[in-house]
Amino acid sequence: MTVVDGQEVGYSSLVEEGRVHSAVFTDESIFEAELERIFYTYWVYLAHESEVPEPGDYCTKSIGRHSVVVARGTDGVVRAFFNRCRHRGTTVCRYERGNAEFFRCPYHGWTYSNRGTLIGVPFPSRYGPEFDKQNLGLVEVARLDHYRGFYFASLAGDGPSLVEHLGRTAEYIDMFLQASPMEQVELRAGAAKSNFHGNWKFVGMDGYHVNFTHKTVQDLQTRRTGNAESRKNNSDRAPNLTVDLGGGHCRLDLSLTDRVEIGKATSSLIGEIPDTEAGHRYLALMVERWGSEAEAYERIRGSRDVHVHVWPNLQLIGSEVRVIRPTSSGYTEVFGYPAMLAGVPDEINERRLRGYEWFNGVAGFGTPDDREIFERNQVGLQSDKEPWLVLSRGLTQAEVRDDGVVIGNITDEVTQRSQLRQWAKAMR
Repeated sequence: MTVVDGQEVGYSSLVEEGRVHSAVFTDESIFEAELERIFYTYWVYLAHESEVPEPGDYCTKSIGRHSVVVARGTDGVVRAFFNRCRHRGTTVCRYERGNAEFFRCPYHGWTYSNRGTLIGVPFPSRYGPEFDKQNLGLVEVARLDHYRGFYFASLAGDGPSLVEHLGRTAEYIDMFLQASPMEQVELRAGAAKSNFHGNWKFVGMDGYHVNFTHKTVQDLQTRRTGNAESRKNNSDRAPNLTVDLGGGHCRLDLSLTDRVEIGKATSSLIGEIPDTEAGHRYLALMVERWGSEAEAYERIRGSRDVHVHVWPNLQLIGSEVRVIRPTSSGYTEVFGYPAMLAGVPDEINERRLRGYEWFNGVAGFGTPDDREIFERNQVGLQSDKEPWLVLSRGLTQAEVRDDGVVIGNITDEVTQRSQLRQWAKAMR
């Protein structure tokens, strides 16, 4: 419950089919409830296996306000622990990534193995016989599981399995990997870190804003290619789609205007096959993996066109693994990891990284546009004399398929309604 307009109301009443109350994005008490009911209950994306490939490798991540250490122990097992000493609560790991046999608390020297067990306590003689190190290891998250190398955690001991949570998005995780002849990606190129003074739910799948928010990008692409067709791909006449996959998961389907003729290199910045020795080698590896040149191009195109939101905090977009970390109702951090393809010549990944930087980098041509808009959203939402926001675009024209998937035009708000419908369900 929260107080809106002087009345106590349930959270789910703030989302209706076709509109949403602005308090969903601005009310700090609602955000506190989101942490408990969503981020500390559902499966949330945590890390990728390539960030901890060897025994002793670790990285620090977050689940809401919880700092978490993801570590591959000397036994090869990946575990996730709360980054908190069992003595006074100090963080035991200070770095974003590294390799270590143990984690030592800087406050009083309590030391833990990379499996999380307490292995050393200075001056133990001052503890009584009831002191048992075996019961004082780092606390693991309640559940940790992975799908195709993507590790997710849940702080709830019970609930749906990870596969059940992922639902139809598993298909697009598979597709995201298929531009690699090994069907693997590696997050080894660092991260583009950004933040904005706005609500975390703004970072969604939105096909309506492109021609306006990213007009400069569109102009640059037209000047570079001499082709203005990309503007039509984000209009109400485009064949591209918005898709509700259920469970808050959603996607933009851009594939209908991105078919590739056999034998020709793809033309976009992400996934481009250069007419070089490295490009020919890459194509040969893909043909070897997928059986034909036609199928190789289709896998590359399909991977590039993945644009999926795995509710609540993961997005796979082209060559990016994007992770959303909210810290308050009006402040959000976003981590973008360029996904390098495993088993390909270096030149391919270099071009892939340059393409990523061009649009998705913190100094690129796309990301700053989005962050600016999200901050303007948050400012505008403070003027809530009329608090309800319109989310009805395409509502009456949406198609519900036999399998329950809902689709609409690329400019429709199918995706926003999908996410908020799941939000309301989780917040009941």
